[in-house]
Amino acid sequence: MNLTTPLRRLRPLLAIAAAFALHSAAACAGDAGPDWKAITDLDAGPREKPPTEEGARLMIHAHLVRQEKALRAFLGAHPEDARIFEARLRLARALQIRGDFENSDKVRAEGHRLLDDLEKSATPAQRVELDFAKVTRLMRNLREVTPARREEVRAAARKFQEAHPADRRLAALLAEVATLFDAQPKVKEALLADAQPLAQDAELKARIADDLKRVRLLGEVVPLSFTSLQGRDINLADLRGRPVLIVFFAGASQPSVGAIANVQYTLTELPPSSVHVLGVSLDDKREALDAVLKTRALTWPVAFDGKSWESPLVRALGINAVPTVWLLDARGRLRSLNALDGTTSQVRLLLRER
Repeated sequence: MNLTTPLRRLRPLLAIAAAFALHSAAACAGDAGPDWKAITDLDAGPREKPPTEEGARLMIHAHLVRQEKALRAFLGAHPEDARIFEARLRLARALQIRGDFENSDKVRAEGHRLLDDLEKSATPAQRVELDFAKVTRLMRNLREVTPARREEVRAAARKFQEAHPADRRLAALLAEVATLFDAQPKVKEALLADAQPLAQDAELKARIADDLKRVRLLGEVVPLSFTSLQGRDINLADLRGRPVLIVFFAGASQPSVGAIANVQYTLTELPPSSVHVLGVSLDDKREALDAVLKTRALTWPVAFDGKSWESPLVRALGINAVPTVWLLDARGRLRSLNALDGTTSQVRLLLRER
């Protein structure tokens, strides 16, 4: 696990912008070769590790602009090159992602027009790239994740899987679609189970293994014990009788701070002492953690061992993104992998079950 916290939260964007790179055509002779290499070298994505979420977004945006400029230059300089279809498709994708970053309908529309034009002249061999582009466009356009939109994306991914079962991007695609189905564990597990044997990249394999580990914990009693920063011995087995919220966070992650604030607000809407809250810090240094403890006036028991993503506690539970908020019922069983989505209503449902 070598990504910084901000980049983990931007993984879907990175996956679409870099890891889902197109199949490259064979190299052609002539001056186009170096220009094409400059384009494909950008597939590795940004290499920096910015310390903040906003820094990560700015870095990715700048990277997209570099990709767009390189592609436009290639199209202008080599209009007869054999890779012209791929260059145009890459440009369409870069424009759509940049349009989403900037919330620019004009930029998105240009990307859509490019895709529509390519579809009119695509050969059967090029069809797979257009089919893939359609699925990822659906994913990027999920501004409001409704059940109908989730199902639309899942159906499109399954259609792509059926049409192109040997495509090398299929594992990453299915794993990404699975992130939409935390509230439907059977659907999520089915997508991940199909992705697992197809994964070749070591990081993707580890991610899928983590995701499967988490979804298979649903409905099970979670084994968690630690000595908190406050010196208190915490064991979930001793907290039966009330629901438990577990907040996995990192002080350097601004979304984590937002998640903590969300949970704190939820507590004000619930009966006093009706729910336990625990924190698990994935920071590797105390400074960032201490700053959050102070600014948010946290009094929850917090686990911290300074091992970040390699913490045995974190590895055992398959946590690979922050913020992550789990909800356990009064019997210690994991009931929600995504308790940030409607936290108050989820907790109230469990309180009515008691």
